[in-house]
Amino acid sequence: MIFTLEALEAKHGDALLLHYGTKKAPKLVVIDGGPQGVFDASLRPRLEALRDKRSPGKPLPVRLLMVSHIDDDHIRGVLDLTDHLLEQQGSETLLCDITTLWHNSFDEILGNNETDAIPASLGSSVRLSATGELTFPANLFRDEGAAAVAANVPEGRRLRGNAEALSLIPNDPFGDLVSLRPKQKPLALGGNLKLRVIGPGRARLEKLEQDWDAKLKTLQKKEAAAAKALAAEFMDDSVYNLSSIIVLAEAGGKRMLLTGDGLADDVLAGLREVGLLKAGGTLHVDILKMPHHGSIRNVSEEFLSTVTADHYVISANGKYDNPDLATLKLFSKVRGDSGCTVHLTNAVPHAVKFFNADLKKAGKNYKFNIRQDPARSLRIDLGEPFKD
Repeated sequence: MIFTLEALEAKHGDALLLHYGTKKAPKLVVIDGGPQGVFDASLRPRLEALRDKRSPGKPLPVRLLMVSHIDDDHIRGVLDLTDHLLEQQGSETLLCDITTLWHNSFDEILGNNETDAIPASLGSSVRLSATGELTFPANLFRDEGAAAVAANVPEGRRLRGNAEALSLIPNDPFGDLVSLRPKQKPLALGGNLKLRVIGPGRARLEKLEQDWDAKLKTLQKKEAAAAKALAAEFMDDSVYNLSSIIVLAEAGGKRMLLTGDGLADDVLAGLREVGLLKAGGTLHVDILKMPHHGSIRNVSEEFLSTVTADHYVISANGKYDNPDLATLKLFSKVRGDSGCTVHLTNAVPHAVKFFNADLKKAGKNYKFNIRQDPARSLRIDLGEPFKD
């Protein structure tokens, strides 16, 4: 059995390959594509190598392509991939053949595409594009993360259009939004792999839509400056924090928790809602992809002590100070004597310095592993190791 997480060098973003199946019949899920430049530098060369090994002369089968959320450091490489596939249509060198796309675009999350829903007081700050997408300029927002979401709202709609042109099955089997549904069974992708969506919660998304509808009514009564500030606050505090797709992947008794940029409280709430985490209990997984590149805003002591792992993966390169030093200190406090391993996609100086110093302390027996250039990725094999 193959069950491997491969974290590509994705600068400050995420680009993950989930390998499963068997050596004779390997299968692949692609999760996120990193920011601008990652597709050409990491994702495309890796997919080309896999195609040449697994399906020479034919497109590489990709069972699922998932965008955790519309931040540039997650969606851009996926958009570049679908652009590339559109350019290749009709050629004999098609890179890959994707079955299903999971992607919650901004307008679908908010559920509001009506032109008259945009308050006149916002002027051109918030508008409806020709394709029916709510657009927000990045300079409207105080928080860089929310600004990144705003700047990539049109890219989310463009990705949806690319998916339609490529005849990808959208959000199967959810139909509309990919979200936690407690009574829905884990999705079986063949090859002994099952995916269970832990977040975003359906109730939270519905409340988000209701909050936006209520916010629009308020905005219509405000002067332009006040309306812009309220819209910015809504994006800062709501959309950015609540929309990330979080999945638990399971195969052969092994588990990976892939958190995107989810919040610690939302991950814990989702695990409780699907019955994987009992009140006062803990959950152990084999791999935990640390939320939001190790940002302290997305983890807590409760989270690290409640969800434990043998392997912790941090995809970051130091931009925005990720992984945060506060996160590393919290990890050392909670898990520093556990014998686990921390994997870094890049040798971030402050992280390397911290780990080297911390591991000299009595009682600290975890390990850390860093991707080494010129390797394009680091891999964690939970099943049988393989080469390709």
